[in-house]
Amino acid sequence: VSTIALILKKLLGGVFVLIALVAICLALLRAVPGGPFDNERIASPEVQAAMAARYGTDASYPTQLRRYLSGMIRGDFGPSFQYADFSVAELLRAALPITLSLGALGLSFAWLSALPVALFAARNPGGRTDIAVRALSTGLLSTPKFVTAPLLALLFASTLGWLPSAGLGEPMWKYLLLPALALALTQFGMAVRVLLGALLDASDSDALKAARARGFSNLRLQTRHLLPIALPTALAFLLPSAVAVLTGSAVVEQVYALPGLGRALVTSALNRDYTLLLGVVVSCGIIVLVIGWLVEIALLALDPRRR
Repeated sequence: VSTIALILKKLLGGVFVLIALVAICLALLRAVPGGPFDNERIASPEVQAAMAARYGTDASYPTQLRRYLSGMIRGDFGPSFQYADFSVAELLRAALPITLSLGALGLSFAWLSALPVALFAARNPGGRTDIAVRALSTGLLSTPKFVTAPLLALLFASTLGWLPSAGLGEPMWKYLLLPALALALTQFGMAVRVLLGALLDASDSDALKAARARGFSNLRLQTRHLLPIALPTALAFLLPSAVAVLTGSAVVEQVYALPGLGRALVTSALNRDYTLLLGVVVSCGIIVLVIGWLVEIALLALDPRRR
C-alpha cells in the first residue's frame, strides 16, 4: 500500500510540476519584448489586432493560462504561428518519435557500453586500466556536443562515406546512428564514472566480502553479487542522464538537420512561434516526468530499503 501511495504521490506531484512549467513559460514569453506578429508590421493596425484576437495573444495572462491548460488536457495545443497549415499537436506528433528514438539510442549506446568498461576497470582499482578509463571519461565529459557532432559527421559521413550526414530517410536507423553516437559520447563518460564509483563502493560491502570468502569466481562475483548491489545507485543517475540527452538533442538535431523536438524548440524560439514553443516545452516536461516515474518504480523494485 505504501508503494502505491508513493507512486500516486509522484503522479500528483508531476501534474503540479507541469502546471507550474506552463505558467512560468507563458509568463516569460509575455515578458519578452516583441510579439509573434512583429513580421506583420506592413499590415494595418486593424489587421494586426484581428490576428492577435484570433490567436488569443491579446488576452490577459490568467485567461491565456486557463485556455492553454484546458486545451492541453484535451490534447489541443493550439495552432502554429509559423506553420499556418498545421496545428501544434500535428507538428509534435511528427517530431516526437524522432527525438524519442534518438534519445533511446543515445542512452542505450552510452550505458550498455559503459557497463563492461566499468566492470573491467573495477577489477583493479588504481591500476592502469582504471586510470585510463577515468581519463577517457573526463575527456568525453569535457567535450561539448557541438564539437563532437560535426567531427563525427566529418569522419563517418564525409571522409569514410559510411553513413548519411544529415536529414532523415529510409532506413531510419542509418540517419539516427551518427546523431545518437554524438549524444552517447558525453553520456558514456558520465555513465562510466557513475558505474565505476558504484561498483567500487559495492566491492567494500559485507555481502561481497562474504561471497568472496566462499571462493566464488570473479565472473560470479561481478554478475551475481556486485551488480545487484551497485545497480540501484547507478540507476538513480539515469534520470539526469536522460535530461542531458534531451537537452543535447537541440544541438545535435540542428547539426544533423533532424526534424525532432530539439530543432522545433530552436526554430520556434527564433520565429516567436509561442504555441509551438510551449508545446515542445510541455512535451519535454512530460518525457522527463515519465522517465522519473519509471526510474522510481524500478528503484522501488530493486532496492528494498526504499520500500
